[in-house]
Amino acid sequence: MVSGRARALPAGANGRLRAHDADLSALAWRTLCGFVFSISFSIFIAQLLLVLTAAFALADWWRRGRPWIRTPLDLPIACFLAAALFAALIGLYPSKSLYGLRTYLQVVIVYLVYAYARDVERCFALVRAFSWGAGITAAYALLVAAAPSIFPRLFLGSMTQSGQLLFAVSFALPLLLRRGPAVPWLRPALALYLAALVVNLKRGVWLGMIASVMTIGLLASKRLLLGAALVVTLAVTLITPVRTRITDSARDLFLPGNRYDIWVAAIDVVKRFPMGVGRKNGEILRDYPNIPQHHKHAHNNPLQVTLESGFLGLGAFLWWMGRFAVLAWRAIGRIEPSDATLHALAVGVLASFVGFHVAGLVEYNFGDSEVLEIFFVTMGLGLVVDEKARRSG
Repeated sequence: MVSGRARALPAGANGRLRAHDADLSALAWRTLCGFVFSISFSIFIAQLLLVLTAAFALADWWRRGRPWIRTPLDLPIACFLAAALFAALIGLYPSKSLYGLRTYLQVVIVYLVYAYARDVERCFALVRAFSWGAGITAAYALLVAAAPSIFPRLFLGSMTQSGQLLFAVSFALPLLLRRGPAVPWLRPALALYLAALVVNLKRGVWLGMIASVMTIGLLASKRLLLGAALVVTLAVTLITPVRTRITDSARDLFLPGNRYDIWVAAIDVVKRFPMGVGRKNGEILRDYPNIPQHHKHAHNNPLQVTLESGFLGLGAFLWWMGRFAVLAWRAIGRIEPSDATLHALAVGVLASFVGFHVAGLVEYNFGDSEVLEIFFVTMGLGLVVDEKARRSG
């Protein structure tokens, strides 16, 4: 039965509407690709493109009759955001905390990726866009390290860049190991990523990278574990700054005002404020005399989430992350071995997720917007991969 509105449309109007809808969808997809590519370069450009993507997607969603998009993560995400909002209202400086909650709005990235990367080709396109951006900035980081007087730092800081490179390596390795057509740019890109990780000298990301590579080795190629062990051994043996950073780790952990003191102070804050002090109120750590005045977070994801959003927030956070971990793990088991690209994407999703959280034991990477953006992109890819795996299984 045709509605009265449809009957009233002139000839060709339905075709024009469909073309307009297709244009909106294409605009949303293109700006999403541009956003993912720009993550490695500039938070301003990336967030501008994210806003444009969300605007095009909203218009597209409205034109298509406002369909309800459901994912397995909706409830834990909603509970986490509700806990963060509750803590902001009852914690310290509510106006500041409420404004600080805007960073969590980036969770829309999960839904944008899920809505517009609906097949393996598009998932791979997003991985490729991010990989190219990461490769360009990694190459420039090497130039900065080689000649700092000639090349000023233009892009992200070494900590943020290293956090993003963890994802780049985690996707590049499974794609290189898959059976199928070779991707010529992956090998030089991987070399750039690893070299930049070395010169950045960030031990927390190194720890996460080891966990990610171990995950890939166990799921995709046991020989990778041997190769990775050889690379790590050579790096520690031959590169003095790497060896020094590793051997000094235990000493640095207990230096005055370093990780151990920060964790002890954060635990004390949690005991004093079990419902949380509110988003962006980590400066309370500076009230402790042995904590440097520039510190504003606990250098640990679960501890910082608890400090800001209380035990309710921690519970929702663990539920959200645990739900996704189970989803990503089961997706790998459902994928047929013949579907090499989908399997490689699934392994990359789980490996980067594991590496992110292992690094997050000594860094608050969940609070680093530029790293959180690619984490949410990965989470959206994981939802698409899970859906494809369910259908193929």
